[in-house]
Amino acid sequence: MHGYRGLTGRRGPGYGERLLFSVALVVVSLLWIGQDMAAWATAACAVGAVGGALGACYFGWRFVRSRGDAR
Repeated sequence: MHGYRGLTGRRGPGYGERLLFSVALVVVSLLWIGQDMAAWATAACAVGAVGGALGACYFGWRFVRSRGDAR
């Protein structure tokens, strides 16, 4: 039952892909935070940047650890 991968047969995103998505979120959030926007939009960009940074730290750590176990 756990081996069922659906119709596409594709696995979920790995730690490396999640790390790249988190870094992209940080970059995009920091690019948008410099624009002249409403206060709520600036706050949303700040939350996105902080969340992306935390995700990058977590998934980066998991990626490095998973590469260490593969050898």
